[in-house]
Amino acid sequence: MAFMKLDNGELLKNIRKFAKKNGLTLAEVATLAGLSASAIYSWKKHTPSKGTLNEVAQVLGTTYAKLVGKDGHAEDTTAVDLKKVIENRKNRFEYHGQPISEAQLKIIRNVLKTMFERRQN
Repeated sequence: MAFMKLDNGELLKNIRKFAKKNGLTLAEVATLAGLSASAIYSWKKHTPSKGTLNEVAQVLGTTYAKLVGKDGHAEDTTAVDLKKVIENRKNRFEYHGQPISEAQLKIIRNVLKTMFERRQN
């Protein structure tokens, strides 16, 4: 596979756009993707790996191609597997600015699990 040169300015612009659309800051996006809070800001000077960008794209509900602006349809979104996001122990969650405790997260996991188990029956 050939290396694709990315425009870091375009990349950051797209990440900001998708983050805003999802109500997230760049630091929150980075944390949800398993990166340091300041990682995305450092991309002004260096280009992250495709794997890292795929993780960020998943957090933002989009694809790698849309995130890097290579398909011309940066507004479209794809599904994010909420189970993967919730089960990732690196992620910290808040609701309306209030931290979600591990006990509350356990309840949320159980509600989702029950809801989707019932749906399959």
